[in-house]
Amino acid sequence: DGMVATLAARLHVNGKDLAGWQKLIGAYSAQRKIDQARGALADARSALAGDAPSLSALDGQEKKLGLQQ
Repeated sequence: DGMVATLAARLHVNGKDLAGWQKLIGAYSAQRKIDQARGALADARSALAGDAPSLSALDGQEKKLGLQQ
């Protein structure tokens, strides 16, 4: 949990890290913290708005992890 919290804090300072967001979303999903995974996904989309390749990668991860609402 500590590593996940550290990663989340870092991403809220510098949100332009697609790989970091993907790790965070994946970690929350693995911990079965689905609400947090969806929240991180929304935050990532906001932070990476306008970056079509990154948004596409997030869409793929959302589908792969079954996070669609």
